[in-house]
Amino acid sequence: MKPTATFNILITLQGQKAAESGEEVVGIEEIEMALQKQEPVLNIKESNFPNVILIDLSINPQDAVQILRDTPTTVISKVVPIEIVTRTRLSSILEKVLHLAGDKFDHGETFVVRCDLRGRKYFESKEELISNITEELSEKLNLSVDEKDPNWVVQVEVVGEDTGISILKPEEILKKF
Repeated sequence: MKPTATFNILITLQGQKAAESGEEVVGIEEIEMALQKQEPVLNIKESNFPNVILIDLSINPQDAVQILRDTPTTVISKVVPIEIVTRTRLSSILEKVLHLAGDKFDHGETFVVRCDLRGRKYFESKEELISNITEELSEKLNLSVDEKDPNWVVQVEVVGEDTGISILKPEEILKKF
């Protein structure tokens, strides 16, 4: 199932979640300024959710995360490199997570699933989605969960109709605030 949008980085801004309050304009300016030398054309996409910016970059998303980590910003809260985007359907999400995990995990490594759920149309709660993914990885790949100090973070970013998925080392996700 093809997603409706393509993006390889998701940025969350701090600020009001319910109203237009200017964070998005400032956030986009900060992103453009930080990445202008490496990325002459940014493909910034509307997410239909306040303070969520989706970007399709031609450079490696991990490089963009490092640039943003080293750049002083005022409204950028979280930056997640996205490896795969799929439609927001449980079967599709589980399939993509298993595919990515099969390529990354070594025997004995641990994981934790983290999820941000924007739009309640497909899942009642993020806990429901986390539980399904955790169960699938534990049963099918015989992996262990470690909430406190995992080797890997299975990051699932539900943005309405589309879901971005990444399996990253904890330090590869940038949290500024």
